[in-house]
Amino acid sequence: MVPKDKLVGVVISGGKSSRMGTDKSLLLWNNKPFYLHAAEILAPFCSEIYVSCNVSQSNNYILPVIIDKYGSYGPISGVLSSMRALSGCSIITLPCDMPELSEGIINEMISTNKERLDGVFLKDDNNQLEPMLAIYNPTIYSKLLAWYDSGNYSLKKFIESCDNISYIKLGAQSLININTTKELDNLKRK
Repeated sequence: MVPKDKLVGVVISGGKSSRMGTDKSLLLWNNKPFYLHAAEILAPFCSEIYVSCNVSQSNNYILPVIIDKYGSYGPISGVLSSMRALSGCSIITLPCDMPELSEGIINEMISTNKERLDGVFLKDDNNQLEPMLAIYNPTIYSKLLAWYDSGNYSLKKFIESCDNISYIKLGAQSLININTTKELDNLKRK
């Protein structure tokens, strides 16, 4: 298992939030922005926590930020930028829009992670990969960078092409993202 002092948390917040119509990372739930809920989920497991964001968001957070340096190509930009900034560290990424994620899932991911692996990833009961809730170990960085440099920007397809990784299988209801105002209203009614 990778020790806590070598595991850094990164809240992925650089998306366009197009379905929500506003920056999801700043949405309030229980009087706290989503990105802080994500940071609190990661806190027991990580030595440090950062927010990965685009340059226009960089002044929105009270946590240290990592600004996306790899264009606007979706999650791959945030993961690459974070791995570059935190060179040599294993990172656990969590999207800002999963405010109710169980700490048990994080614990299982960390227990599954081994230093010899490139990473740990989750699949739901439909075998759908969740690339933004993951552990990326330092050995995967050069492979991911080569993938990006060759013009490939799909993080899912990259992960599916890897063979030195571990998957954890979860039920579909374990990974709930809040992407629309209706989903946000449902969350607030709970």
